Amino acid sequence: MVDDATRRSRDFWEGRYLAAEADGTTLWGDAPNGWIAEQVGARLQRPGRALDIGAGEGRNALWLARRGWSVVATDFSAAALQGLRSRSAGLDLETIEADATTWAAAESADLAVICYRQLPADSLAAAIARAGESLRRGGVLLGIWHDREDLARGLGGTMTPAIRTTPDETRAAAEAAGLQVELSGRRDRETAAGTACDCLLIATRP
Repeated sequence: MVDDATRRSRDFWEGRYLAAEADGTTLWGDAPNGWIAEQVGARLQRPGRALDIGAGEGRNALWLARRGWSVVATDFSAAALQGLRSRSAGLDLETIEADATTWAAAESADLAVICYRQLPADSLAAAIARAGESLRRGGVLLGIWHDREDLARGLGGTMTPAIRTTPDETRAAAEAAGLQVELSGRRDRETAAGTACDCLLIATRP
């Protein structure tokens, strides 16, 4: 079994992304996260500047860029970003190799997305704080993670509680970062393998 320290390591993810690229596939598919797409469509009528933090292969970044957004996608995996660059020709999409816990955008954004970037509580709080710093006044942070409750009543999986989160933890991190929380909660999501439990966060920079 892969332990959490290895799961979070750059080398582990480099290997996975390189293998997928060699097979002509992606790890996460091409469609955006459904909840992220729903929230963007409902809340943000005009394209602006967006950040996809911990973007991986960039399914959300590509979806935004194809809809007219100017997007910066960050990840700590060079292989993931190389694959994203190969699929983003002609789009207003910049890739930056960076750690989500320390990187903040040089230019303020209208939207920041953190999608299933699973981190220990202190690292996740740092990533939320950096995302908040990167938003303009009125900018929106959309966050979705595998919730800790998933271990007890959902799909479970191999990730331990240490790299899962809860609405209480993400709310506290957002408030500590000076963000105004509009939604902090859970949702059950039906998948082919069963019910999954997600942690959701919507916060704005006042």
